[in-house]
Amino acid sequence: MQPPRERDTSTVVEVGETVPSTSATSAASYEIETDNKNVCSEADTSKSPVSEQAVNSNILFILSDDPVEWEINDSLRNYVAKYGFKQNLDADFKKSKREYNDHARYFTRSMFERELKNCEKIQRDWLIYSQSSGRVYCGPCLAFNGGSQFGVLKEGFNDWKNAKRLAQHENSPDHKSSVLQMLERGKKHGRIDHQVERQLEEEKVYWKSVLRRVVETVKSLVSRGLPLRGDNETIGSVHNGNFLMAIELIAQFDPFMATHIAKYGNPGSGRTNYLSSTIYEEFVEILASKVTELVLSEIHIAKYFSIIVDSTPDLTHVDQLSLIIRYVQSDGTPIERFIKFIPNVGHKAELIKDAVVELIEELKINMNNCRGQSYDNAANMSGPYNGLQAKIKQISPTAEYVPCAAHSLNLVGECAAKCCESAVLFFDTLQEVYTFFTASTARWNILFNQYEKAEKKRKESKENKRTHILQNLSKTRWSARSDACVALFESYWEVISALFDVEEDDQQNPNAKCEAKGIRLKLESFEMAFMVVFWGFLLERFNLTNKLLQDPEIDIFTAVQLYDSLIALISESREKFDGFETEARTLLMTAAESYQKDKGRKRKRTLRSGEKATGEVEFNGRDTMRVETFLVIIDKLITELKKRRNAYEMYYERFFFLLNLTALSSEELKKKAEALVQIYPDDIEECFIGECIQFQALCNSQNYTEDAKTPTKLLKKIRNQNIHSVFPNIDIALRMCVCTPIANCSAERSFSCLRRVLNYLRSSMNEERLSALGILQIENEILQSLDYEEIIDAFAAKKSRRVLLH
Repeated sequence: MQPPRERDTSTVVEVGETVPSTSATSAASYEIETDNKNVCSEADTSKSPVSEQAVNSNILFILSDDPVEWEINDSLRNYVAKYGFKQNLDADFKKSKREYNDHARYFTRSMFERELKNCEKIQRDWLIYSQSSGRVYCGPCLAFNGGSQFGVLKEGFNDWKNAKRLAQHENSPDHKSSVLQMLERGKKHGRIDHQVERQLEEEKVYWKSVLRRVVETVKSLVSRGLPLRGDNETIGSVHNGNFLMAIELIAQFDPFMATHIAKYGNPGSGRTNYLSSTIYEEFVEILASKVTELVLSEIHIAKYFSIIVDSTPDLTHVDQLSLIIRYVQSDGTPIERFIKFIPNVGHKAELIKDAVVELIEELKINMNNCRGQSYDNAANMSGPYNGLQAKIKQISPTAEYVPCAAHSLNLVGECAAKCCESAVLFFDTLQEVYTFFTASTARWNILFNQYEKAEKKRKESKENKRTHILQNLSKTRWSARSDACVALFESYWEVISALFDVEEDDQQNPNAKCEAKGIRLKLESFEMAFMVVFWGFLLERFNLTNKLLQDPEIDIFTAVQLYDSLIALISESREKFDGFETEARTLLMTAAESYQKDKGRKRKRTLRSGEKATGEVEFNGRDTMRVETFLVIIDKLITELKKRRNAYEMYYERFFFLLNLTALSSEELKKKAEALVQIYPDDIEECFIGECIQFQALCNSQNYTEDAKTPTKLLKKIRNQNIHSVFPNIDIALRMCVCTPIANCSAERSFSCLRRVLNYLRSSMNEERLSALGILQIENEILQSLDYEEIIDAFAAKKSRRVLLH
């Protein structure tokens, strides 16, 4: 039996039934209406389905909440069978006081429940409490003349000391007979509330099924950065946008959605179909809010975090500042999460600091837990006195600044590429070759024909080698320079042959022929072949290292090791000039090198009065190439790499001892542990020293750090083996180390998302929607894990809806 909806005092019964008389002390009353226009002021018939049924029956019957005031007749029985009754669960039970010899007892709410032998609890929905008499009654027995005191108005039950009689009564034959009579009468008269509830439940299931498809469609589109809207919102139009296109596609294979579109498609103003732009824009907002909430909850659990900041102008010439937060997950894995785009901040350090701190405080993240910051090497970001890193350290002194290792490596290559005339000439020629062929479709076809001929020869000779198309250079991405250099190296003679064909082509204008000849002569020189081989080797190593440095899981230790490996590689290459010469001869298909300097006439210098020509040393072409180009580039690379590496030395030495415990003496270990405690006095306890000594013993006995050569691997191992509770301070130290970023590449990746989301067709997008779509695409893994039921519930609770969803 179900209790009725909570209302002030009443519900209703049908016409033709006996109407109970009113009482001066009772809330029961009735009113007969013949025109269905007037309703009792105590019942809201405009909102309750039951009240509407009562109005249609022309009689309003109001039942008292107090069973003592009931007048038992067929009208009451019919009402109770249809609508149930109010149990008064929230009443004040003070009036139920009964004095016993030992002490007084009261009725309690727990008596409305029955505990079974298996400890399950079920509701006693037959029990009613009378606020006027302080007694309890059995509703079915009271209405259908049950034999016990629970079914007699003048008696009732209030022997709270013997509350077990409640269980005896509900197991009695009289009680069960009364309940069966009530259920039978309820079936006979058709419980209106059940019918209404079933109808409402069916409606709720229907619209939830529609919204489930809407949510999944929105998730799929925004996770790929695709626009949702079109020129119109008409079902069947080819200009209705990706969202309605996807809905129409689903309808072709989903009978439910096909029926929904046929019934509710293109409804016009004032009708509901939940396929409009207003609806899916609300879902975009809700999904972004849910993703942000999950990210923030992970940050609060991790506690320690670092910030990554970078900016770029968007398509509308608005400077967008991207904020990324890096933290450590529960399994020890570092993760970098996009938070938001902040528009029009400016480029001054103070303005950027204010914007970042304001946003972090708005998200209720404690800035004192910031342990690192990584930006590019611009002065307004990296300046030690007035840069952003200095401003942040004023707020959080332990937020150490780490220059972006990938950006620093690019700067190393940039310096080397400009260190001598030959290097500048090489990259200019590299770009000149690409520009020459791409400037004309005819010239590009000539080059492409050479590619096809070379590919055909490779297939005939079964060479496992693929064709590389010429690539454009990039001022910011050195991976593009590596691709361009490799492409020229792999298709060197195809390019030369194409240039020769352009020279011999009568359809080409004289300027193009002259330019082709000039480029061909440069490529046929031994110096150019040497630079292609030499820079191809260097750029390949730099490119692979740079890509590894962009991995979010890379820590400072790995970055330092990669820099050291590059320094060692380039230092060894200093003695490999002969090897590069050999490869250059192979590329040019010549038996001996022939430098341009050796081909020209030797210059004779006129001696001044009293000057002798003795002691003069004149380099030949080979020595000039080695001394003035090769060694200059090598030395510049080594110098710049060491300079950039030193920026990480302090942080590297601070935590390195945790990975090298087995090689340290007890005194050295204590000094390093004490130094770390002094740096982080609010995070690491004094017992950290003892933990390090115990952890050193563990490492010595089990070779614990043998397969954990980086802080990230060691932290994962500690977390996986669940020993972080034994070494909590070591766990904290490693978390602070691992959460410190080594590159700001995640912010650079967010700019790629920005260009996809804010394109020339969507240039009028507001900032909130831009950030929402940005986080949904960038953090698409979290987006796909969201439960659609939770999203629909949030949608239903956001505001009043035309249809029932709760």
